[in-house]
Amino acid sequence: MEMSHPEAVKPELLAILRDDLNIDISRVSRDSRLVDDVGMDSVAFAVGMVAIEDRLGAALSEEDLLSCETLGDLETAVLAKLPVDQANS
Repeated sequence: MEMSHPEAVKPELLAILRDDLNIDISRVSRDSRLVDDVGMDSVAFAVGMVAIEDRLGAALSEEDLLSCETLGDLETAVLAKLPVDQANS
């Protein structure tokens, strides 16, 4: 599915990392590995799932999250799950 405003997702993901997970986003890039580089654990993934759904309306499953190795993978997964009305605006 083609998204017209994917640029809105990355700032929100960074805000979630910063605000909800207390991660120093100055050291995070699209290629940062969520576990090895960012330091996310199972609790952080659970908090992140809730925050992503609350802020972006994208409901990710545990399987979706487990398939994400990098921040870029997570961004792609969120884009794929955006509600249709948001994705096409």
